[in-house]
Amino acid sequence: MKFYVVIPARYDSSRFPGKVLAQINGKSMLEIVFNNAMESNALEVYIATDSELVYETAKKFTENVYMTSSDNRNGTERVAEIARILDWDHGDLVINLQADLPELKCDNINLLAKKSINFNGLSTLYYNLSSKDLLRDRDTVKIHINKEKINFFRDTDITDMSNIYKHIGIYAYTVKDLYLYCELPKSKSEINLSLEQFRFLDNGINIMAYCASSNPGASIDSVDNLNEIKGINN
Repeated sequence: MKFYVVIPARYDSSRFPGKVLAQINGKSMLEIVFNNAMESNALEVYIATDSELVYETAKKFTENVYMTSSDNRNGTERVAEIARILDWDHGDLVINLQADLPELKCDNINLLAKKSINFNGLSTLYYNLSSKDLLRDRDTVKIHINKEKINFFRDTDITDMSNIYKHIGIYAYTVKDLYLYCELPKSKSEINLSLEQFRFLDNGINIMAYCASSNPGASIDSVDNLNEIKGINN
């Protein structure tokens, strides 16, 4: 099973600037995410950034870091640029792992890669919503799954909890589908909800979602999230 992992790492996060370099037990969050990915079955793990500070920090623990264009509109486009730089084959499988998931372990990366082999489109993961607090949090992206379709949303006013889960910020696609994504215009839902996966969904491209094999932990979207993680790991 051959696949690559790319971690897009922006410094200028709108909700928590510099979060990828935030320290957890003496290491940056980016280094922790990178090390977790290195324990997977990936052929190689790369970091893609448009920040000199992130680049120089990452260089201290890996040579697999690339400066990418500031014109990229989201992490998926940044991952596609890495595929072009490294001239990967159109059929190669790529995992896009968000840099704010320090508790997501290698078993989930391997699971998504295995499930995504020979699949055309986008694959991703979900997990159970662990509390009503997560449900009420707009930063927590939810996913609704039924036989007819998959949908993503940020709403907090939900009365029917059936088939609703927490979406995990990890994606798998072939290089071919990555390039297709970059050719498509931004969709209204992508813009309104700031969810890049809607460019696939709104253009009729297949999306599959699988339950994570272990608890992927929290996505770090705020200083409060970071402090909670630090408390758990102390």
